[in-house]
Amino acid sequence: MAGPTGAEKSRDLPRVLGPWSAASILIGSIIGSGIFVKPGVVAKSLPSPGWILACWVVAGFLALVGSLVFAEMGSFYPGAGGQYTYLRESFGKLTAFLFGWTNLLIINSASIAALAVISAQYFFNLLPEGMRPPPESHWLTTVPVVLILILTAANAVGVRWGAVIQNTLTVLKLGALGLIIFGAFLPGTARGSNFSSFWEIRGNPSTEAIWTGFKGAFLAIFWAYDGWYLLSFSGGEIKNPRRNIPLGFVLGILVVIAVYVAANVAYFSVMSLEEMTQVTRQGGVAAEVASRLYPAVGLTLISIGIMGSTLGAANGNILTGPRLSFAMARDGLFFQSFGNVHPRYLTPVLAIAVQGILGAIYVFAGTFDQLTDSVIFAGWIFYLFTMLACFPLRRRHRDRGDVYLAPGYPVLPLCFVLFALAFLVYSFWDSADLARRWYLASPKDLADPKNKGIADGVYLIVSALIILAGIPAYWLVRFTRKRKRQAPGA
Repeated sequence: MAGPTGAEKSRDLPRVLGPWSAASILIGSIIGSGIFVKPGVVAKSLPSPGWILACWVVAGFLALVGSLVFAEMGSFYPGAGGQYTYLRESFGKLTAFLFGWTNLLIINSASIAALAVISAQYFFNLLPEGMRPPPESHWLTTVPVVLILILTAANAVGVRWGAVIQNTLTVLKLGALGLIIFGAFLPGTARGSNFSSFWEIRGNPSTEAIWTGFKGAFLAIFWAYDGWYLLSFSGGEIKNPRRNIPLGFVLGILVVIAVYVAANVAYFSVMSLEEMTQVTRQGGVAAEVASRLYPAVGLTLISIGIMGSTLGAANGNILTGPRLSFAMARDGLFFQSFGNVHPRYLTPVLAIAVQGILGAIYVFAGTFDQLTDSVIFAGWIFYLFTMLACFPLRRRHRDRGDVYLAPGYPVLPLCFVLFALAFLVYSFWDSADLARRWYLASPKDLADPKNKGIADGVYLIVSALIILAGIPAYWLVRFTRKRKRQAPGA
């Protein structure tokens, strides 16, 4: 006899979460490593406080628009798989498969690796200065791999252990942010001169350089906001979902925007933008600011807090990501073995193990920024498709009386789609140009500091190729499962 569907299971969950609980879930899902480690990248891209703060606010507004549309689609299909379901119901099985394929091979795996790398860097900050490994040390890859394997094992033996780890690390994350923001208001800390030339883009760059700067800034900032869609997966446990899901989205994202702006103002208060671009300390701007705010214990406190933040985010990916592969396998849209449940631990052990192994491999595949840029590029491809899905899905369900309809339709979703399309097209075009220059460059050219970063373009090109490789993989899955159904005794 067939088991209950995702929608049927969601109706059995008690609706106990109010709007503030929903908002807290969203806040915990979004705040990870980005606000701590990306400000230096943003400062190099757009060296002007006003434009930097504006980009943080614009990215937050886009997250709000996207989350409200996701809430609408979540009311159409409550508890039934979130983004994967929206894509399947609007564009068909191939698009849904490509989303799951990309989530496994790029989005989740590269995220886990990047977060583990940053966690290791902050762990090294806890060591006495003489014991910290040099930049070329193997410990910079060994420790992240060990952290990934530990988190993978913890989640494989039971979801309860993964949840306990997640709750503990969330407290450390919020404490680290609080220390930085509070410290900026201590007497004698703020330096108003750091906010001079508030809207000026310094150095008289060319128009192309300005557009490239905005692209780099948004790639970095979108990493900090990633996770804005996750509240829709908890729709079955929220009281009065038509009211409280959108209210939770609005409250949660407004709080995140306020926290991110406050944290950036704190950074600007302590360091000039020129200083931000030149930070060499492991852990980046946040570690440097903490060491200045609290000279005796600042680096230790912030390192513990940010380790909690980044490990918590990595654990969240290991906790939730394999469930998508598991659900797809159960739907017949992924390799059947990914849908198996361990008889003792009652978890999708194979899906979790593969996710962990891929994350460990990605540790050796590039720097933190190269990995996160790949994640954001791949993720926004499917954000674009999912936002496009809202148009046919609203036409299909708009006459139902039990659904939430996002405000601002069709203008706000269309603005999101146009921004996402422009962002993706320009990112790919710019990356293709960088990859071409990298391919044609001689070893001497690559050693020139002016060519630093041209290899970064390769990562977005490779991400696009991995996504396209999902098309033959889809037909292989369909063929394999069809063969098994036709086998004697099946």
